[in-house]
Amino acid sequence: MACMKKLFLSVLAVWLLTACQPSASVIPTPTLRPVSAVTLTPYAGPLPAATPSLTPADTPTPLPTVTPTPRLHTIRRGEDLFGIALFYGIALQDLLTANPTVNPYALRIGDQLIVPAAQSTPTLDPRNPPSPTPVGLSLPRPDCYPTRDGGVWCFAMLDNPQPFDVEGISVVFRLYDRITGEILSQTAFPPLNRLPAGGQIPVAVFFPPPTALQFDAGLELLTALPIPPESRRYLNTEIIQEEIRISADGLSAGVSGLVRLGGEEGEASAAGVIVVAVALDDQERVVGVRRWESGQPLATGQNLPFEMQVYTAADPIARVVLLTEAVP
Repeated sequence: MACMKKLFLSVLAVWLLTACQPSASVIPTPTLRPVSAVTLTPYAGPLPAATPSLTPADTPTPLPTVTPTPRLHTIRRGEDLFGIALFYGIALQDLLTANPTVNPYALRIGDQLIVPAAQSTPTLDPRNPPSPTPVGLSLPRPDCYPTRDGGVWCFAMLDNPQPFDVEGISVVFRLYDRITGEILSQTAFPPLNRLPAGGQIPVAVFFPPPTALQFDAGLELLTALPIPPESRRYLNTEIIQEEIRISADGLSAGVSGLVRLGGEEGEASAAGVIVVAVALDDQERVVGVRRWESGQPLATGQNLPFEMQVYTAADPIARVVLLTEAVP
């Protein structure tokens, strides 16, 4: 009995030791499933609700412009309305409109004129814009005459040697002080817009006092543009029945006549007519210029009377040349 008990305990101990040993079974290898190729897309984040616009660069604020205001001019001895208009660079008609009570033939020294601001410059042909080099014109040395109040009148007659008409002319007069070296400059425009081929046109300017007692005068051409042959911006005019009455002392001349618009009946009428009287001394120097302008239209074949007085700024008047112009 004792032996069987010992045998049972031995068998039980062996069984217990065997149960505590780790299993020696092989772990099965997992089978890999094929996976389809996948393309990865970077994440850009949520789309904006609206496309942002670029902020424009700062635009400079334009500087304020000064509103032109009328000026006052005190009439001095030897002045006339045309010379005053030339000095301020305005049309004679604008000066007359601003002073409706002034008699242009009876100006009084010391009276004041309202001078409106210049509103325009000479009309240029858009097909011929201004260029750095103007059309060549013959420029004489200007003739300048001091006035009693210390001012200086300067005149010059421009010649057009070109085979075509010219417009948009502007020049600058300069006075060189021989003592101080100071230079005075004044820009001037002719009293007419067009200078015909082979023709002449005067320019004049007034230097107000004080001016140099000893000076040299110079003239420079600023602009001059050719007029195309096919241009019809100017009409043919002629002066008939002209009458020129030079005073006994040669200080003034009365001018009158009729302006006739040429062309065939039914062609364009003139919106306005300009007549210019150029006073010359016995040496053919310009000593005075006067411009007459009509604001009323003129039809083809009709006559328009004109009358004006021209004065000399220097030597007595020997003869007077009349020029005219009309635009459709």
